[in-house]
Formats: sequence, structure tokens, C-alpha cells
Amino acid sequence: MRQPVSKGPPQVDSARAGWVISFAVAGDDDKETLGDRVRDALGAGASCVEEVRVLSATPCEQLRAAAVGRLGAKAGQKNLLVRVVLRDLDKTLTSQAANALRDQVYRALHQGTEHQWAG
Repeated sequence: MRQPVSKGPPQVDSARAGWVISFAVAGDDDKETLGDRVRDALGAGASCVEEVRVLSATPCEQLRAAAVGRLGAKAGQKNLLVRVVLRDLDKTLTSQAANALRDQVYRALHQGTEHQWAG
């Protein structure tokens, strides 16, 4: 017997953690290598990376002053808005573990002078 497919949005299970993170990076950073940089930053935790997607890339000169100040961005840098989704295949990620992984990624990629830590 066939069952109808739900028309509702997919459910995100509790084993999955995701964020949208804003980074200030060098203006010549290559978006295509970002996933590699995220995996390098996580080391042994890299197996949890399900998705890394750049949502937007904006030269810092085009940002509002408040955003430049929040990032601590410098001339010539750009702001990347990045979605990072983690899913451990063996266990549920706790909020504390997911935040620690998020902070590892942020520490490795953000090149601004101001920082916003998750945990």
C-alpha cells in the first residue's frame, strides 16, 4: 500500500547541527576551497561535516559601518556568510560539542579583529 508523500518541510533530526556564520576574510580567498579549510580546521571532527555553503560574499567596503565594526573587518577584506551543517553518523551532537566545533571553524577562518564565540 502506498503512502502519500508529505507536503510539509523536512524534519531536522537532533543529530544534526547547523549555523550560518559571518566571517571577515582576505579579499582574494577562494570560495571553492572553503570546505577544505573548514575540514582542515576540524581535524578529527571533519567527518561530521555534511555541508559547507557560501550564502553571500560582500566586499567589506559595501557593508554598513555596524557590520564592519562587529566583524573587525579591514580594508580589502570581504564578508562571507557561510552555512555549515554538521552531522555525526555515530552519535547525536550535543549543543556543547556542536558549539565547540563551530568555534574551531570560526577561529580558523575569521580574519577580523573582533570575535563572536558560540560557547
